[in-house]
Amino acid sequence: NSQSQRMIWLLEELDIEYNLVKYKRIDGRAPPELAKIHQLGKSPLLVTADGRPVIETSAIVSYLLQTYDPAGKFATDDSLREEMLNSFAGSSLGPVNGVEMFLEMLPKHSPWPVSSLMRTVHRMVQKNYTTGEFVKAMRFLDSELGDNAWFNGGNMGKSDVMLSWPLDMIVQRGWVDLEGDWPRLAAWRKRILQSDTWKRGMEKGNGYDLNAF
Repeated sequence: NSQSQRMIWLLEELDIEYNLVKYKRIDGRAPPELAKIHQLGKSPLLVTADGRPVIETSAIVSYLLQTYDPAGKFATDDSLREEMLNSFAGSSLGPVNGVEMFLEMLPKHSPWPVSSLMRTVHRMVQKNYTTGEFVKAMRFLDSELGDNAWFNGGNMGKSDVMLSWPLDMIVQRGWVDLEGDWPRLAAWRKRILQSDTWKRGMEKGNGYDLNAF
C-alpha cells in the first residue's frame, strides 16, 4: 500500500533498468533501514545512478522525466497547468484524504465509549467538510480531464502520476463513487490499472491495498 507503487509504474513506462528494494513496515511505520539512506527515513525514496538519494514524489518524478525522457514523450505543452495539477494532488486533495483517513482510523484504535464519540465526530466532519471538499475536487478534476485520455492530454505525464495515488485512495476506501458520479475520471483510472506497465509494476511491488492502514 505504498505511494512507491506509482514510482514503479513510471519506471516501467520509461522502460529503464532499475533495482527495486522492498521494505516492510513495522507497526505501520517505515523500518529504520530507510533512515540509513536518508535521514527522514520515508518512502518513496530513489537513489540515483551516482548514489544521490532523492525524496518526495514530485521531485522523484521530475528527476526521472528530466533524466530518462529526452524525447519528451511525457512532456507537457502547458507547464503552469501541470504545476497547478501537481500541487493540487498534494496540497489540496492530499490533506482532505488525510483528514478522512485519520477520522476513519480513530474509532478503530480507541476504547469504548471514546470510539463511539469518534464516530460521531467523523460523521460531523464528513457532513460539514470532507464530503463537500471531495465533490469540489472531483468537479475540478473532471473539468481538467475533459474528454482527454490523460490529464496531460494525448499522452500521460507527471500530473497523471501525481494524481493516481490520491484518487486510488479515494476510490479504494469508498469515499467517492467515480463509476457512478464521475465516469470520465473512472475511465482515466481504469486506463492506468489496465495498462501493461501498471500490471508489471504490481507484480514487482509489495501490494496495493489502500484499506490496509
